[in-house]
Amino acid sequence: MKRSYLAFAAILLAPAAAAAQPSYGPPPPQGYYSQPTPQTAGGFHDRTGRMALGFSLGLGGMQVGDDDVTCANCGYDPIAAEFDFHIGGMMSPRFALLFEVQGNAQTVEENAFGARSLVQATAMVAGQYWVSPQLWLKGGIGAASLSYSYDDGYESQSENIDEGMALMGAVGYEVLSARNFSIDLQGRLVAGTYEKFDQQVTAGTVGVGFNWY
Repeated sequence: MKRSYLAFAAILLAPAAAAAQPSYGPPPPQGYYSQPTPQTAGGFHDRTGRMALGFSLGLGGMQVGDDDVTCANCGYDPIAAEFDFHIGGMMSPRFALLFEVQGNAQTVEENAFGARSLVQATAMVAGQYWVSPQLWLKGGIGAASLSYSYDDGYESQSENIDEGMALMGAVGYEVLSARNFSIDLQGRLVAGTYEKFDQQVTAGTVGVGFNWY
């Protein structure tokens, strides 16, 4: 009888003894998507020390002085196209120092043989600051070049107008935001000041940017 009682007690106590033992579950899955994204205080991505590389495409308009750039014989209002490229580095989670080139072009004349465009190209040193983990501001200063470009479908020709100084300001919001990559919507305004031409040429655009860190 004693042996029966002992066996019965052992059966009752077995689950409690098992629960008291340390549990070793299966190891967490290993892989890129299982790793947490490093972030700093405020939710900013920890991109410090990483290269910053990216480009954007935009559409908008151009002005010479206070007058809009137009195309008298086009029969429509041409839209200015914009492309920019930047490369640099993240100095902190919230600030990047960049070298940036930008080009804006708008058709000013069109005929049966081709089109003539006003082109402004800039090369600048720029700083980009994240106000929030997704909202950023950017400013830059550098050199500007103004020219006419003619393309007849077979070859392109360029006629330089003047060289000057460039100032740029931009604001953007990362609609896709990760530590290594982002896509943002942005607005850009760049102005070139020319002494011989004696005018300021301003280009404003809205576009989308693609960035790698």
